Amino acid sequence: MEKINFPIYIIGMPLSGKSTIARILSKELQLPYLDLDHEIEKTCQKTINQIFDFHGETYFRSLETEHLQRFKSFQGIIACGGGIVLNDTHKDIMHDGYVIFIDTQLKHLNMRLSKRDKRPLLKTQSLEKLYQERYPLYQSFASITIKNDHTIESLIESLKTMIKEHS
Repeated sequence: MEKINFPIYIIGMPLSGKSTIARILSKELQLPYLDLDHEIEKTCQKTINQIFDFHGETYFRSLETEHLQRFKSFQGIIACGGGIVLNDTHKDIMHDGYVIFIDTQLKHLNMRLSKRDKRPLLKTQSLEKLYQERYPLYQSFASITIKNDHTIESLIESLKTMIKEHS
């Protein structure tokens, strides 16, 4: 793909496949890839769980804002953390980019959760509660929404088409 002049943000619930989709999409489109949570971990030299445990959610969210601001001119694919939509400032920062909401059904998220360690916020609240709270926020942030009920191959092909049409 030709070089783009805006970031492409991948948003969605924890366990929705954002990082995997973003990584594959970046390879397919030959665009740089960045995982916002991994960038925060590199900067802090702590895992997201450790940041939550030692400093709390408010501190983590401030790091998220700082990193999102730092990469707002990134010309590639950015996988965002599931809580990126909890701060309206983030919507303003992401405004000039292309925001893709990976819409994954709650039943699929629950199946994935049973196979993994708990995410920081899932230690204190249910996935269902997070889903109900965040779903309308994802929709309000999104430039486009794509249902994650396809094969990964067909999902990537659909996203490639959407991105090329947006460019």
